Amino acid sequence: MSMIEKNCTAEIPGIPCRIKVGGNMLRILICDDDAPFLENMRTRVRGILNQNGIDATVFCSEDAAAIPAQYIENCDIAFLDIDFADKKYSGIDLAKKIRKLQSNAVIIFVTNYIEYAPEGYEIQAFRYALKKDIERKLPQYLHQAIEKNQVVRQSIQVSISGETFTLELAEIVYFESQGHTVIVHVRKPGQTNEKTYRFYSSMSKLEEELEGKGFLRIQKGYLVNIAHLHRFQCQGATLKNGITLPVSEKNYAELKKKYLLWKGKR
Repeated sequence: MSMIEKNCTAEIPGIPCRIKVGGNMLRILICDDDAPFLENMRTRVRGILNQNGIDATVFCSEDAAAIPAQYIENCDIAFLDIDFADKKYSGIDLAKKIRKLQSNAVIIFVTNYIEYAPEGYEIQAFRYALKKDIERKLPQYLHQAIEKNQVVRQSIQVSISGETFTLELAEIVYFESQGHTVIVHVRKPGQTNEKTYRFYSSMSKLEEELEGKGFLRIQKGYLVNIAHLHRFQCQGATLKNGITLPVSEKNYAELKKKYLLWKGKR
């Protein structure tokens, strides 16, 4: 029996199982009140991670209301059932709490009831799968979730007053150009207030560096993180914080195409 299997043998619902196979530690949450299905999910997820050499902490629970806050606010990927029989606290409630504490978490609903799908998408669920299809869908969905998480985890380094700062791309709302100075607006998960940092650079250089990473040059002086966009129209780009930024009318058609293409990939 390998060390990985030994580490996981003692795992029980509510106890984290660490899979030590190298690389950055990924944090996965699985919640379902069907104990046999939960065990099946845990085994399958563990197998896929093992096959791909991915470091992960897998936390499993049958009770959505009893999961410690530390596992919710640090969650990277969550597989959640929606309906918990005879319990007031549902998978939807848990998803809302995850989204509030960890806005970048990748949420995948796994359930028996297709009619719950609209509720899941309202919480920006990444995928929705029926339990009868999970054996076929899980490898694909887990790989896609990991890919999205890797994008979220990416960062950029900027020099401010001679000191180097590392900024997580997922926390950057937008860049604003003022002459030779760039102002970056940053908001951390679970916080409403933004911080701003000023540094010397050009928008063209930043746009090139962030190519393919979910940033859109909506106008000469603005480079926006698409993940923080609420609505994108010719009249302006409205961010989730309520701010509306100007959009280039000349390039609007091409910008809209890039915006929709990126959203479609998510």
